[in-house]
Formats: sequence, structure tokens, C-alpha cells
Amino acid sequence: MKKILIILSLVYSNLTFSESSIRGIGLSKCKTFNNTPIEEKVIYMSWTAGFISSHNILKKKLHNKNIKYNLSQSWLESYCFNNPESSFKNAVEYFLKEFTK
Repeated sequence: MKKILIILSLVYSNLTFSESSIRGIGLSKCKTFNNTPIEEKVIYMSWTAGFISSHNILKKKLHNKNIKYNLSQSWLESYCFNNPESSFKNAVEYFLKEFTK
């Protein structure tokens, strides 16, 4: 029940600050992602998977083939540690650039 309330509060609070093209967790700061307990980071990683999936469809290109979940999470944590004021969406976009070369 606690996790459901956290998810709903994150989604609601992020929707109030939403931009026209991005909604939800992608608008939160990297420092928020890094301060999230490890067992709740699955919410961010689910958003990441959805963002990458939509990017794949829009660009008609397959990104991140054979990239493991743990590598993705570790890379995003590292990026966010070094860029705490960046949005989580920007971190994921940079991740896509790095792993689609």
C-alpha cells in the first residue's frame, strides 16, 4: 500500500509541473532519483523503459539492444550523481546517445 501511495504522489506531483511533451517521473531532478531507495527505483526504470520504447517507435530504430537492467540503473545513477540538477528525462536521453553509437 505504501508503494502505491508513493507512486501516486510522484505521478500527481510531477503532472502538475508537466511540460507539453514529457510527463511524470521524467520531470523530476536526478537528485530525486538518486535519493530514492533502491527497491523503489524500479518505478524510474519502468519509466525509462517506456520512454525508450516510445523513442524506438518514433525513430523507427531499436535502441539499447542487449543492455542489462543493472547496467542501465548503474549508469543512470552515475550520471545523476554527477548532474543532480538535470532532469531524469535528460539523463535517459544522454543514456540513449551513449549506448546507440
